[in-house]
This record gives sequence, C-alpha cells and structure tokens, in this order.
Amino acid sequence: MADGLFETETVVLHDDSLDKVIQAKPWIRGVNLGAWLVFERPFTPYLFAITDCDLKGDFHYFPGQTDVSTNPKFYEFSSTESNTSAWEGTGCEPVLPFPVDMWTLTEAFPDKESARKYFALHWDNFLTRQDMADIKASGATHLRVPLPHWVLGDTAPGEPYVNGSWPYFMRMIDWAREENMEVWPDVHTAPGSQNGFDNSGHLSDHGPTCDGWSKNPENVDLSVKVVDRILKAIVEANATDVVTGFGPLNEPFVDCDMDVVRDFYERTFQLVKQYLGPEATIYMGDAFRAKKFNDGWWSDSEVYNNTYLDSHYYHVFDQRPRHLSPRQHIGLVCQKNRRQTEACCYDDHPLPGDEFSDDSNVESVVGNTIPSPGISRIIGEWSSSFDTLPVAKEHQVMAGIATEGVAPEAFREISQDRQDFLLNFNKAQMVTYEAASKGISRGWFFWTFKTQGGALAEWDYLRGIHEGWMPKLLPPDVTSVDEYGTCYDIMFQTKDDMSIVHEFPGPESLDTSNWQGRPIDDDVVVSHGKSLLGEKEITPTHTDHLGTVALFLIVVLGGGFINYLFMKNKYKKLSGYKEIPSV
Repeated sequence: MADGLFETETVVLHDDSLDKVIQAKPWIRGVNLGAWLVFERPFTPYLFAITDCDLKGDFHYFPGQTDVSTNPKFYEFSSTESNTSAWEGTGCEPVLPFPVDMWTLTEAFPDKESARKYFALHWDNFLTRQDMADIKASGATHLRVPLPHWVLGDTAPGEPYVNGSWPYFMRMIDWAREENMEVWPDVHTAPGSQNGFDNSGHLSDHGPTCDGWSKNPENVDLSVKVVDRILKAIVEANATDVVTGFGPLNEPFVDCDMDVVRDFYERTFQLVKQYLGPEATIYMGDAFRAKKFNDGWWSDSEVYNNTYLDSHYYHVFDQRPRHLSPRQHIGLVCQKNRRQTEACCYDDHPLPGDEFSDDSNVESVVGNTIPSPGISRIIGEWSSSFDTLPVAKEHQVMAGIATEGVAPEAFREISQDRQDFLLNFNKAQMVTYEAASKGISRGWFFWTFKTQGGALAEWDYLRGIHEGWMPKLLPPDVTSVDEYGTCYDIMFQTKDDMSIVHEFPGPESLDTSNWQGRPIDDDVVVSHGKSLLGEKEITPTHTDHLGTVALFLIVVLGGGFINYLFMKNKYKKLSGYKEIPSV
C-alpha cells in the first residue's frame, strides 16, 4: 500500500453483529447425490467406458469400479508390455469414441430396453444404504438430488432418453426417512438443454448456451409439465415428510432470456407451494449472475417465504485460478466468492445505474445492508477441487481406460500436506457461503457424495470424511465462523506450500474467451494476503473466544485511509486473539 498520513498500526477488528451469531433458522448443510440419476462422465468414467459386450447385455465391470452388482463379472486385462492390446483375451472391445453424455450413451445401445438394463445397474448400486448412513453420520442434514427431466418419461421430440430411475429415487427417499434427512430434488436437465453442458443431458457442439430451451416455448412448457408431474408423484408416494424443498431448473446459462427464466420460476413456484405446502422450500438457479436478481424480486415475505437463489462456485473451470498457491485459493474464497455470495439479495438494493458485478467490491455500493425479507441465498454446489480441470482429466482418464483397461490414478492417494490444505479450503468455503455477517444465506451443498476412481478425488465428499480433509459438519444451530474463525483467519493459518499444487492442464490451456475467466487482480489474492498485513506478517488465530470474527490489518497511508475510516466505525478492538508466527 502507498504511504499516507498516519503511522502504521496493528488493529484487531471485530464485527459486533457476529458475536455468537444467532441464526433465525437452522443452517442447511448438505451433499449432492451427483452423477447417480443424472450421469456425468468425469465422476463416473467407467459407466461411460462401454464395450460391445455391454451392448449385447453381457455386462462387465472394471477393477476398482464402485457401482458393482451382486456376483459381478470383471474384465480380466492382460499386460500391454508385449505390444498386445490390454483388451485381448477379455472377449470384449471398447466402443470408441466413448460416449460423452447421457444422450450419446443412450444412443450407443441398440434399443432403449438394452440401455435401461445397463443404466439400472448404476442406479441400483452407485448409491448404497451405507452411503446414506455415512452421509448422515458426517453431520449433513439435507440431500440435493439431481433428477433428469425424463425421469417419468417426458421427452421432447427426437430426444433418445430412457426412464426407469424413479423407483431407485423412491428407495432413496425411504432411506432418507430412516436417517431423518431432508431431500431437495433438483431438475438437473431440460428439454433442448438449458446450458449446453454435459450435465444437462446433451453436450452442445457449439459451446454453452440456453437457446435450445429459453428460445423454444414448447420446451419451457414441457419443463413446467415435468415439475408438475414430479411433484404430483412425490405427493402420491406420501413422501412430503422427506421432500421439503425443490429446484425446478439447474444452472440456466447466462444467455437465457431472463424474462423467460423469471416467468418459469413464478410458474413452478406456484406448483411447489401447491403440492408441497406453503412452508416448502424452492430454490432457483441464478443463471450465473446473482446480482441480476437483486432488484426487489421475490421480496414479499408473506408470499416468498423459504425461497432461495442458488449459486455454484468452482475454482477449476478457468485456468487462472488453477495455478494459485494454497493461500491464494483461500484468498479467492474470502474475496471473490464472498462478493459473489453477497451480491444478492437485499431490501435496500441498489437503484438502476448503481449496479455492480457479482464479484466487485460490494461494500462500495450504496445499499445492500438490509437482507430481503423474502428470497435469500443458498450455495447449491461447491467442491474441494482447486488445481485440476475435470474435463481435461476426464479425457486423460477415458484414454487410459481405452488403452490399458484401467483409469489413470484410479487408486491415487492424497498427500498429508495436500489434505491439510483441503481441510482449510473446505472450512473457508463453509464460512464464506454462510455469509453470517450479512444474514443473506441459509447454507450450502457440497458436490458430490462419491466419485469413481481417484483422479478427481477432491470432489468425493465421503472420501474426504473418511480421510479427514472434510470436517465433520457442525450442528445446524452452530455457525461455521464461530467454530473455524473468519475466512482470513483460515487463510493465514494455511501453509503456503506450492509443492501441493499440481495444475492440470498447464498454463498453455489459458483461454481468454472462457466465459468464466477473468484476470485475477484482487490485492488480497495477488499478495497472498500480505496486503492485509503490511510488511509485518501477522497470523490471526481463532482461540478461546467462540463467536469472534477477526482479522489483523495494518492501516497505512494514502489509499487505505478511506477504508480505515469505514472499518473503524464498523469494528472495535477485541481480546481473544494473539499474534503467532506465520506458517
């Protein structure tokens, strides 16, 4: 920071409003049952590694595969050292290129019944009763469950999808009831595709777009019909004691017609309340631009109670964040992800002309201090992954299966130093996504509960719980910041060890046109947090005073003066913190 008018001093800052945060409603801390009923190749690569045997109904499994049935038949691969194919002697040949989404996977089979039998093995075995018990034991209270729009047989003309997963969904409802967990289904796909992602059912050949859905009224109307039919089936199954929330559409893309999106949300809101009752929860995808909804939308508490704007945050889908150091990654959570979360939703929202981007300096905006009495925030997806692009790793994994018969890094182990970072990275995200200082969020869901193989292990919640790099979740009446300290506390307690960062793919993968990409120029991130501390690096620690929220800040001259005056009025000095050597 530049020199200025006052001598540098160390100031301990405390937000009085956060002293023993009292949440009016219990925190929602949950897990996504991703890649189970809506398949996703990065997380279930073996499911997509089909062979000619599979197409004939002679189903085989790969060594180490996690969704095996009773009395499974495994491929027995030979060594490739003799320049022979690993598949030689198996009696099966891979069907190349492997399918990339549920559309192409379904089309690969000779008929829908053959595909349904193959899919049923995954529906039946990927999520187990023990998984449900382990998720509950971890402290999670909610499950977000992606459903395909064709789960009850509804498809648009020309779509090849097959249904058949509903009985397995209902079995999961029974398990959730036994574990006293709440289920929030999420319609993860849409006819025509709402985003062009593989997780919409059909990966677009022309890049991500909402055009196939929002520009086609028939597809929008079909989506409304799908929501109606699913809700009706839940009621008829007497499952409303478990299904307490509902998401009508996952991740509509940024180019969606917002008038169409808002009208769709209003129509489906009425259905959720009609079927599940007036206290039911409905959560809406933010179309990757939460601040667009910060205009008084759904602010009537009498009508729009228990409504949430749903955002999803990841650090790996653009090259720029993947090369950051451990502290920088947590700094990105403290800065960018915090601002994104705090971009909505407020009663005193900015007036037209005062708008800001989702990750701009929210504190500089007039207003945004009074939480909306209606809609609030939920972070429906986030993960522990920080340095590996799933799509790129997925291609490497599928190529390895095609040639060697085994997924690369199938049995990968995570070093203790990396696990230590992951633990802090997870805690920082939990603290940030609860946004306790603003009072505008109810909580979050981790993506996802399980993966196949080890290449993308950082997305595997249950593995994180078992290995200890995912903390046991706190009771719903305890705020994460009270237990873990602030995001800045966690950042400075993190060892800034670049040896644990394995950027994949490398810097040459930078695509400046990436819709998620943006230069990283935040002072806290770029300086590894040192801009908060000045030349003397001091690490705050969350000690014996539960409920305190603090960071150590050197207030210097010049550009820091205005910020100092603002923060001085907001905070005061507080005991319970001590200086400790920086790690």
